[in-house]
Amino acid sequence: MSHSSRQAPALRVFLPPAHARHDPDSVIGSGAAARPYFERPTRIDALLRAVTAAGLQAEAPRDHGLAPIEALHEEGYLRFLASAYDAWRAEPGFASDPVVRPTAFAVRPLHRKPSSVVGLAGWYLAGHGAPLLQHSWSAAVASAHAAVEAADTVLAGARQAYALTRPPGHHAHADLAGGFCFLNNAAIAAQRLRDGGVARVGLLDIDVHHGNGTQAIFYEREDVHVVSVHGDPAGLYPFYAGYADETGAAAGAGRNLNLPLPPGATDKAWLDAVERGLEALRRPGLPDVLVLSLGFDAQAGDPTANLAVTAEGFRGAGRRIADLGLPTVIIQEGGYLIEKLEANLTAFLQGFLSARA
Repeated sequence: MSHSSRQAPALRVFLPPAHARHDPDSVIGSGAAARPYFERPTRIDALLRAVTAAGLQAEAPRDHGLAPIEALHEEGYLRFLASAYDAWRAEPGFASDPVVRPTAFAVRPLHRKPSSVVGLAGWYLAGHGAPLLQHSWSAAVASAHAAVEAADTVLAGARQAYALTRPPGHHAHADLAGGFCFLNNAAIAAQRLRDGGVARVGLLDIDVHHGNGTQAIFYEREDVHVVSVHGDPAGLYPFYAGYADETGAAAGAGRNLNLPLPPGATDKAWLDAVERGLEALRRPGLPDVLVLSLGFDAQAGDPTANLAVTAEGFRGAGRRIADLGLPTVIIQEGGYLIEKLEANLTAFLQGFLSARA
């Protein structure tokens, strides 16, 4: 078959090869008394098995430089992420510590921004869920490049593209890391679409944890409409954002919709909420392209969450999201019950791709 007659893949998939170099579990999850770090490289291994079984092939993204990242993230924050590891190891008493992690946390309205790397760790890292290792920065940048590549693929005319981003991103604010996230891949993709000429972007987040970073980045903007289906943050990370009365502000008033669910919510309740979110995105004047923050941690038994969704729920979500009929950039977020990830992504892809066939 000649090159010109080859059929384009149903879904182009982009995987940052450097993702596995970020492996906090190898450091902080070791030892009999240590708590494991759930965001592990083996997550991607499981997801890749589903990609392969679907007849798809993961590609390495191109290097897009820092400009797409700098379009959203604060300069000082990026400088910290890039330099903190070496500066940390140069501090007296930390030369043998392979993890940059806060010794104190800033309450920003009450404290001044410090200059030492030890102080900056508490300024830019929201919790112990985002430890910086030697290769965390390069892995996060590579993950962001996969998101940019997926956005560029849709800008070039593809109906959908999937970035297997790791580390994930939706808890990252413009200047704050947390919840396993350093750079906000979904927000970077949305901004890339806007900069590429897309007038209106819809961003649907179905990870079980509210994307507090994504919400904060777009909360006062009217050009990106954010919808999130997640577990009630009253008892689930990120705790301090994701409530139903958070609807946007200033130019973004009415452009943020949170649909929190009670603990134990099963497929029907979860899918009903997904459908309500999609209905909000179907209103006249709303998006031309969809960015989907895809998490599988609503799965029953996930060690980080408290909902009870099954593979059939993810299949139904894939079908409903495809029925929206928009070009779609899929960005991988969470999902930490590794033995269920392959089945969950397989089900989602079956629903999503069959509805688009």
